[in-house]
Amino acid sequence: MANVTTVQTIKVFWVGIGCKSGTSQELIAIAIEETFKKNQLNLSAIAGIATLDIKAYEVGLLELCHQRNLPLKTFPSDVLSSVDVPNSSPVVALKTGTYSVAEAAALLAAKCQTLLIPKQIFKSSFNHENLSCSTLQGAVTIAVAQAQKEYI
Repeated sequence: MANVTTVQTIKVFWVGIGCKSGTSQELIAIAIEETFKKNQLNLSAIAGIATLDIKAYEVGLLELCHQRNLPLKTFPSDVLSSVDVPNSSPVVALKTGTYSVAEAAALLAAKCQTLLIPKQIFKSSFNHENLSCSTLQGAVTIAVAQAQKEYI
């Protein structure tokens, strides 16, 4: 009988997400998948999703977390605004009260100070061969940070 070894991926990547209200789960999923593929990261190493507290009931985010069995960590705008990020946005600050959602949330969730992947923006006009534009609603910004310890 062959000796079978199971390889378990360590869950260390925190994906920070900022999105427009009503952004589809499909667009969020594609944004994460494309970013991970481009950067040669393993999707199974995602520890969780992090975002602004007012996005805690965003349907697309909740569907994604439920589908992939990922925790959703949320932070209030005043906590996010205290984080030093490389790509702050005055437009985001006007809408949310913080200059960064995706980058700051990823850093806070991972408990680190350096982003693995700075913010990447995907909009509903993004073309994907398997889905129609009507499925890809909204806009999403993602950033990735790597924690020193595995999230269990």
